[in-house]
Amino acid sequence: LRSTTSHGISLRPASLVRVKTMGRRGPKKHMSRLAAPNHWMLDKLSGRYAPKPSAGPHKSRECLPLVIILRNRLKYALTMKEVSLIVMQRLIKVDGKVRTDTNYPCGYMDTISIE
Repeated sequence: LRSTTSHGISLRPASLVRVKTMGRRGPKKHMSRLAAPNHWMLDKLSGRYAPKPSAGPHKSRECLPLVIILRNRLKYALTMKEVSLIVMQRLIKVDGKVRTDTNYPCGYMDTISIE
């Protein structure tokens, strides 16, 4: 059973047709934990979402967000809020430049210095 004609006109009653009035504002800020790349080595049960890398010099599938490096790899923080506090003190440099974005995408050959 078709719901439209060959000209794209809806055959359903007006009460059944959904009208999309407003979409998402801006890009998606979340990423499902299971949709995160496998090389991040995140466990499945420690939360629902994973940090989505910001737009930057590296592709999202070929980078590690700064929060994963500081929290999961180096164990400098236990939570995202602690990582945010560390980064906002301007103590973290990536390739010699201070980065205050917790989701900054770090590439594999980037140097991270902590003061």
